[in-house]
Amino acid sequence: MTRRPGIFLTAYFWIVIAYLLMPVLIIVPLSFGRQEFMHFPPRSFGLRWYVEYFSSTPWLESTFRSLRIALSSCLLSTFLGCLGSIALERGRMPWRGFLSGMFASPAIVPQIVFALALFIAAVALGMTGEELLLIVAHSVLGLPFTILIISSALRQIDPTLERAARIMGAGPVRGFFAATFPSLTPSIVSAAIFVFFISFDELIVALFVMGDKQTLPVRIWTDLRFELSPVIAPISTLMVAFTVIAMGIAEFLRRKAVQQKSQMGKS
Repeated sequence: MTRRPGIFLTAYFWIVIAYLLMPVLIIVPLSFGRQEFMHFPPRSFGLRWYVEYFSSTPWLESTFRSLRIALSSCLLSTFLGCLGSIALERGRMPWRGFLSGMFASPAIVPQIVFALALFIAAVALGMTGEELLLIVAHSVLGLPFTILIISSALRQIDPTLERAARIMGAGPVRGFFAATFPSLTPSIVSAAIFVFFISFDELIVALFVMGDKQTLPVRIWTDLRFELSPVIAPISTLMVAFTVIAMGIAEFLRRKAVQQKSQMGKS
């Protein structure tokens, strides 16, 4: 009787994993098919649709546009999230709970409501189709997650280290970068990676505000709606591989930070 819950939980775990991996197990073989239409399992294999993707100007333009927007959004959101986390965790300010709720509101408000409000503002300002507007929007959407990740890491860092640096003559900025920032770096990088993929995969807001300047998710959505080209399979495979690599880097940095904290605790 004591072993049955373990067996059931193990079986349930692998069933859930298989369910989550099923789309990947289907899309990866499809990406190497050579047929004119997607067919599973593929009847013949090759790199036809990878070549088609990398030689297609519209697909590459959408990809580079998404990369530019995602990189800019993750940098802006991480910078603002780092400042906001320091202010909330180390600052002495009134209405701290209210400000925390305001920072978290983009993750609570339905995305369609946010996109519609942004579209109305973009039309009024004449900024529809502007990448800058989408960068700001994606930065706002990623801000709650950067503040959550960085604030959580900041709570685990002993503030006496920074105070010791201040006593030794360092100013506020130098003391932060000398004592706190090195321990905070893995969390900052993890937050940046997380926000990058929030922006890169975002569809609804981009669909409302970008007009005919399509990002990669909008291009995929349009293709699925009207054409269903097999090029979508290699794009999805590359996105999965890119995500796995980036998440692996973030996990490596997280474990490295944990090891450093444990070594500092022992010393």
